[in-house]
Amino acid sequence: MSVSKDPNEPMRTESAFISWNKNSREDMPLADYQTIQRASAGRDRFKDVETNISVRDGFSRTDYEYFRPGESVPKKEQGAIASCMEAYKKVGLIKNVIDLMSDFGCQGIKLVHPNPTIQKFFRGWFKKVQGKHTSERFLNMLYRAGNVVVKRSTMKLNMKTQKDFQTMGGPMGPDMEILEELKFAKKVVPGAYNFLSPLSIEVMGGQLAQFAGSPSYGIKLPSDIKRKILHPANETEKQLITKLPADIIAAAKEGKQVVPLDSEKLRVFHYKKDDWQTWSYPMIYAILDDVILLEKMKLADLAALDGAISQVRLWRLGSLEHEIFPTDAAVSKLADILMSNPGGGAFDLIWGPELDFKESGTNVHQFLGSQKYDPVWNSIYAGLGVPPTLTGAATASGFTNNYISLKTLVQRLEYGRDILRDFWEKEIELVQKSMGFRLPAQIQFDRMVLSDETSEKSLLIQLADRGVISYETLQERFGEIPGIEKLRNRRENKAREKGSMVPQASPWHNPEKDHDLGKIALQRGIVTPSEVGLDLNERKEGESTPQDDMREASNRRFPTKQENTGEPQQGRPNNSKDCQPRERRTVKPRTSASAGLYDFVSTNSWAKSAQAKISDIVTPAMLAHFDKKNLRSLSAKETEILESFKFSILCSLEPFSEVDETSVLDLAKSGNSTVPIDCIKVYNKLIGQFALTRGTNPSVDDLRDMQASAYSMTKNRGN
Repeated sequence: MSVSKDPNEPMRTESAFISWNKNSREDMPLADYQTIQRASAGRDRFKDVETNISVRDGFSRTDYEYFRPGESVPKKEQGAIASCMEAYKKVGLIKNVIDLMSDFGCQGIKLVHPNPTIQKFFRGWFKKVQGKHTSERFLNMLYRAGNVVVKRSTMKLNMKTQKDFQTMGGPMGPDMEILEELKFAKKVVPGAYNFLSPLSIEVMGGQLAQFAGSPSYGIKLPSDIKRKILHPANETEKQLITKLPADIIAAAKEGKQVVPLDSEKLRVFHYKKDDWQTWSYPMIYAILDDVILLEKMKLADLAALDGAISQVRLWRLGSLEHEIFPTDAAVSKLADILMSNPGGGAFDLIWGPELDFKESGTNVHQFLGSQKYDPVWNSIYAGLGVPPTLTGAATASGFTNNYISLKTLVQRLEYGRDILRDFWEKEIELVQKSMGFRLPAQIQFDRMVLSDETSEKSLLIQLADRGVISYETLQERFGEIPGIEKLRNRRENKAREKGSMVPQASPWHNPEKDHDLGKIALQRGIVTPSEVGLDLNERKEGESTPQDDMREASNRRFPTKQENTGEPQQGRPNNSKDCQPRERRTVKPRTSASAGLYDFVSTNSWAKSAQAKISDIVTPAMLAHFDKKNLRSLSAKETEILESFKFSILCSLEPFSEVDETSVLDLAKSGNSTVPIDCIKVYNKLIGQFALTRGTNPSVDDLRDMQASAYSMTKNRGN
């Protein structure tokens, strides 16, 4: 039974359940069932093509878009441009890739000129017109919308402005006035660039202008702008209207919808446009289907996320099996009880056996996964030219496909640079002709290298050194302009000849040849210090040079002949005869030149072999004396001492004598191993002749050869 809850109402009772007779269906309530009508999408259906065979036409993209116009891809050019620009705003992946391409494409852009003064002027002008920012916006609009519309503003220069440009001055001063209405004239250069939206530009004449080959453009005048021009609402709008160009104000007053633009100040560029097209389709147009699918998948995830944790609970009143059917009063009573539950804690419900309860969950969370996005992301990446290896995709494999994708990305960047270079070359030509310069400036970018840049440049330098490629090609591959570098090298060489620039120094260019030759000659005793411009202080008492010590040691071993100290006429008297027979003289045959040459060659050969044996014996002892591990650890002074000591041992040996450890150690311990003065003179002459002929210092091997030659010459002369 159900009782009224309002205390002001009279007490009444209502039946909660009713029953019916199985044999009579008159009191049984009937559910209100409706049939579902079949929907038709305007598609054809061919019936009875053959006996009991009917044919239904295929399902195409047009059928899908018929009921979903918001998901359709625009077919016309203006619609495609608008959709691509909207995708750039909404899809972060597309925005990041296009921003990266535009930043990478204009990286390192600068102007170069062979004349330094003119180069400073061009770079100052480039900074004034915000060349780097303009280049980045140019490439961004090219990759984003596929069409770039640039409107140029000119400015009049004076002497102060030119000096500001040459000194890389700051922002524009009051003497630098933007002149919109000036045509090309002397001292009038581009001063600013304004990018117009392709959606607001209309081709005058449409496709007819394309066939004529001379399209002209006009800007669409919005109705609200026209209304404000004709009926300004306040003083602020009146002041702004006075700053508008006269042609726009005149067009608004005449009721024109399109204002023609000056073709001399307007430049339009397209991304891979066919000749029969009015506007180019953007690069993003090819992946609009994938972008729409991606957006729809995100909406599906949002809808599924709302019901990811929802549960359905079913409360059943009555029982058809026991002929118990609830009334409206019972349903309302149960609804009031369930709605009165504040939530939290246990919920007690007292009811009869005719109440049944069931609970069911949902598996919609299985739909919320990232796997379904992978094919869509890969299609978008492929359409933008980004290889799978750069995206971190787990399924990315295959060097060939990645290489082709990478080359596609690089070629798109190069294509954008070519169009940007075409834009700036025309503007630079205007500046050149306006200022009267003989040569225009050149545009230079940083070279894009996506591989191992160091290895590539090293290989190019080696190819140029071997004559496989020219230095002009090497300069081009490094991003430099050969013509300008040739003029710069010529100017620097003239400056070095005049002495206003330091000499060039490198492993292949010795800037101090005279200094090195004087140093060698001074070290070998060929010249005096004053001859090389060296002023020396007085030598302190007790000091001596290594050459003085060597000369003194030689004098001790080979003393000079004593001078005759006798008085004149105290010797043998004139015309006196011998008192006893003289000793018979042995006549030796005179040796020929060939025999003397043979003696020198044989002695020199023995001296070289003796040097090797002496080195094997002396070097370990000297390394232990200097506390060094190997010869590379010796200093220059220690190396010189070691070579001098081995030379003295060689000079103390007789030609063709036995060279062993005993004889060498005996000479070393005795301290009598010195170099004869004659050998020193010959040795120094050989070194000086080598330095004058070769123009460089002799190596250690050359010095050893000269030591062997000096030893052989002095020993043969003595014999």
